[in-house]
Amino acid sequence: MTQIPIFGDLLLRQKGPVLHLGVQLQNGIAHIQPSRAVRITSMEQFSMGQSYRIIRRENVELEGLMERALELVGQNAPYQLLTNNCEHIANYILHGHKISPQLQACVIGIGAGVLLTRKQDPWVKLLGVVATGTAAVCLYNAARDYAA
Repeated sequence: MTQIPIFGDLLLRQKGPVLHLGVQLQNGIAHIQPSRAVRITSMEQFSMGQSYRIIRRENVELEGLMERALELVGQNAPYQLLTNNCEHIANYILHGHKISPQLQACVIGIGAGVLLTRKQDPWVKLLGVVATGTAAVCLYNAARDYAA
């Protein structure tokens, strides 16, 4: 039996090495994508034909959730990787604070890459930083427990 998302559920779909996140609202899914602002779309627009996971959130205070989502839609603020990405938006709607653990994992991975390749030529350093940043995000997402 296929699970149907309900108000307050976190939705995830793979987008390259990262996960794209959205929040099920009463009238669609709130999310943000590059070159766009926060919007509320259908499941088809969110998933873009790809499979997705539904994470039933146990610790979400539903009161205020819709208001936070509409506040973000009304701001019309564009996507910004470092401060306004889909994970920032989902966490703000669900919990009231913008945070992106995937981005934090990437930064830690990049830092490790800088340390590991500090005596290498620039191309090796660039490849090392990209590889360790990407690996850190992939490892983080593989180990992350979204059920909480």
